[in-house]
Amino acid sequence: MKAAAAAAFAGAAGLRAETGDSDKLRALSHSLLREWCGGLERLQIKSGPRKRLGGIKCPACDFIHGRIGDAVYPFLSLAKRDGNSRMLDAGMMLYGWMENNVSQPDGSWINDFSNPWKGTSVFGAISLAEAVKHCGGILEKRDLERMRLRLGKAARFIASFIKFGRPDVKFDGPNINYLAAAAHALALSAEVLDDPKLMAEARKFGRGSVKYITPKDRLVFGETQPTGKTSPNGCKGVDLGYNVEETLPSLVGYALAAKDSEVLEAAEESMKAHIEFMLPDGAWDNSWGTRNFKWTYWGSRTSDGCQAGFAALAGRNPRLYTAALRNLELLESCTENGLLCGGPHFRSGGIPACIHHTFAHAKPLASLLDSPAKAPAAPPKLPREERYGVKSFDDIRTHLVSKGPFRATVTAYDTEYYDLKNGHPTGGALLMLWHEKAGPIFAAGMTEYAVIEKPNMQSDAGMDSMPLAPRAELDSGGKKYRNISDLSARLSHFEDGEASVFEAASKLRDACQNSPDSGEVECRARYEFRADGVAVKISCPSESGKSAKIIFPLIASSEEKFSADSPTSARLEKKGCRVKISSDRPMKILPTKTGRVFNFVPGFEAVPICVEGGSAEIKIEVA
Repeated sequence: MKAAAAAAFAGAAGLRAETGDSDKLRALSHSLLREWCGGLERLQIKSGPRKRLGGIKCPACDFIHGRIGDAVYPFLSLAKRDGNSRMLDAGMMLYGWMENNVSQPDGSWINDFSNPWKGTSVFGAISLAEAVKHCGGILEKRDLERMRLRLGKAARFIASFIKFGRPDVKFDGPNINYLAAAAHALALSAEVLDDPKLMAEARKFGRGSVKYITPKDRLVFGETQPTGKTSPNGCKGVDLGYNVEETLPSLVGYALAAKDSEVLEAAEESMKAHIEFMLPDGAWDNSWGTRNFKWTYWGSRTSDGCQAGFAALAGRNPRLYTAALRNLELLESCTENGLLCGGPHFRSGGIPACIHHTFAHAKPLASLLDSPAKAPAAPPKLPREERYGVKSFDDIRTHLVSKGPFRATVTAYDTEYYDLKNGHPTGGALLMLWHEKAGPIFAAGMTEYAVIEKPNMQSDAGMDSMPLAPRAELDSGGKKYRNISDLSARLSHFEDGEASVFEAASKLRDACQNSPDSGEVECRARYEFRADGVAVKISCPSESGKSAKIIFPLIASSEEKFSADSPTSARLEKKGCRVKISSDRPMKILPTKTGRVFNFVPGFEAVPICVEGGSAEIKIEVA
């Protein structure tokens, strides 16, 4: 270790005493940052060809992700905090790899070797700016100066490359997450480099981004193309995962650096709306979002995490602290061998973890630890811990149910991502059924799993996989027609005594909204939510509808015992409770190699329960 770095490390003990682990969120952030950085450092390439030195090869994808350089800041932050020279070496080796492999003459970094997209430079710049700002004291003067010069080049590139596009023209500008991140990257760069011109550019992006908030429900939109796209039912492109893990934290980061109270207030108001969708276990319920193809139950595969941005506003809204902590506890539970897995059942399903989740979500932990954020005196409960009945979000045609110990999500949201078909389920689908003891019972992912972003998603080739939404499904002419594909479905809600009831009228459609060649097949769905159980009825009453299967993928890891008590009754033994499912008609389990299907969205195994004949009514009870 060089003399300057050694001198800086001499003060590490004092730093730990000063910043301390005075609250649960800060303590867990420090612990998990150590675990994740340790997992990444063990995979780092330390010998061989010079061009590969410092890179980190992903054990799941079998290549080096181009954005791995985002982990430079987490490595350096941990090195500073713990006085760990190994982490300092890892960070500087990784920075060298980044500059030798993905850095471009125009100041950008490309996303991946197979994807030359340069917009992700905003995230690399945020990481580099935070490293210079918070960790400069442990760096050699020469290294610090070259990082500052490199940051200046990146900031100038961002200011010239990222633009607000016309909201009605496809690909005229990037999605909202890039615009908000540009504000954050430029504001941090302006602060670090003492450059007022960069701060003026940052302000343009910050002020412009808060215009992308829906007027009624205060949800961030712009996660589709064109960014101002409005569906036939008046819905904008909203994605929970990207909003809570990138866009909103970026707006907070920008507003704090630029001292922009207007943007800070808008971001806080929108955060308050978004945490309505967090489940009591810390999961972000992105079963309905436009980009739910990257939903991982705890968040989104390649976005940056909510912790720093949400904790920064805990003094203004203590529930944001609760959300950050609860989500981090879920991230910890999904961590295996130093890497963050892409969902709760990766371990039981034997699925390797992609390192993208780890290095992306390590950044906000470092940022939080380097911030003055403090825990509130008495963190309050999350909104979905309250038993409030039904909350409706008209801007996305989605309803949240909180009845006794059950939580549910029902949607007829009809905005698609770009030209993606059969992305998030719609059609009046029951997307989420969750219980206080059992956890997720149903959790819909994509209507049809597909690798939309090849470097950033894992293939399900050769696996037993299927959509996880309860649905009616008809195979005809080699195509599948489902009620959860119908973008024009009607969905209604009413109260019936102690029950909250939803009724959906749809048709079985394929991905392109076509009916079978034999003609339209109507479908009716009814969901009754009571404190003691949930009833789900799905039926296709026509003669042709009798060929449809009614499928109920019951979330169940292969470590949990599922058994049939009779042709119409089955149970799932979970830790601390039993889930009972009963049907008005015989149930069967669709054939699989292991008794389970697996879906990467959102990372669950499930028992594929099926009822034939075009109609089924089931009841779910938990004891």
